[in-house]
Amino acid sequence: MRVLRDAPPDPRRWRRVALTLLLAFVLAIQGCATVKSWWNGDDSDLDDAAQNSEGEPLPPPIAKVAVSYKRPDDALSRATVTKFFGADAIASHMRDATHKETVVRFEGGVPIWEFKTTESTIGSFTGLGEKKYALKNIEYAKLPPHFSQIIPEEGTPEPLDRGAYYVFQIERLSGSTSYQAVKVLADGSLQAYNAQPRAGSSYLLCCNIGADFPEPVVLPETGADVGTDRAPEDSSHDSPDSSNLP
Repeated sequence: MRVLRDAPPDPRRWRRVALTLLLAFVLAIQGCATVKSWWNGDDSDLDDAAQNSEGEPLPPPIAKVAVSYKRPDDALSRATVTKFFGADAIASHMRDATHKETVVRFEGGVPIWEFKTTESTIGSFTGLGEKKYALKNIEYAKLPPHFSQIIPEEGTPEPLDRGAYYVFQIERLSGSTSYQAVKVLADGSLQAYNAQPRAGSSYLLCCNIGADFPEPVVLPETGADVGTDRAPEDSSHDSPDSSNLP
């Protein structure tokens, strides 16, 4: 027994112990980051996330759309946001080796926000000096200068709802129109995909939509909305860099 007590420590054993402790520390850090970034399905965790340190509800989700133009003299003429209450993936196909497109049929379809330019005729756009209508981005519920709101007739539109779906329709002076389909998740973050209208309330979404996109969102008991910094980005179909997507 004295020989074992007096034997020098095995350096390989200590290295294994050190590596085990380091791996456990790294996994612990990654686990915390995941829990803070994504809702894990536990309503109690989501209830805590839906309130700030003082117990007050956080602001509703924020959606910003970046508007691109292929032509240098193009401009924004109209924007419409339509709300849907459910979705069903009805068909998918591979666009190429790595991109899968999916036809999604949405349920409902209520326009909740729409605005257009204040100009009365297209001819008045000729020689847009200050480019005041060539907006680079739009934030939901914030009416840009030089535009007039159509829906609603008065006041600001309703906040974005967790669990709901929205289609952002961007129309340009050139006639180019692009669409973004957005799902608001339980934590207030967004899933967004480029979309093209099909029959009725169906849209072709690109690309590689998540398997949970058509699934209902499990909402917490609290009615508070959760803020987010993520947002959809609009990409024109006639733009060479029209890939996105949140």
